Amino acid sequence: MSAEQLEFNVDRIDAKMAELLESFEAHPQMQPPNTHPTLFFLFDFVRNTHRELQQIDMDKFLAGDANARSKAQDVLGRNNFTNTLVNDTTGKLALMTGGDPTNPVDFGDDIRAKAKALVEL
Repeated sequence: MSAEQLEFNVDRIDAKMAELLESFEAHPQMQPPNTHPTLFFLFDFVRNTHRELQQIDMDKFLAGDANARSKAQDVLGRNNFTNTLVNDTTGKLALMTGGDPTNPVDFGDDIRAKAKALVEL
């Protein structure tokens, strides 16, 4: 999708990302002191993406600023990547994050649904 055609509802994306972060925080394997490394990795990825979203100057975005639109496109791409990672069944995500690739973490239906909702906005 070109920057000129980019549809970006920052309020909806912000709310959906906040909901996803809450689901990560509530996951039983995210509770200290034994936080699952894969869960923490993906939680941190979503949290950093959410911060990027909040730093976009929407006035500049709406005015067609290329940098603001590029940042928005990056957020959308990272949200797509999050959805891909949450649905990984190959064990590669676990391997990349220090988990056991033969026993990847189950993100649960709630996290999977909220990650999917981010790409359907």
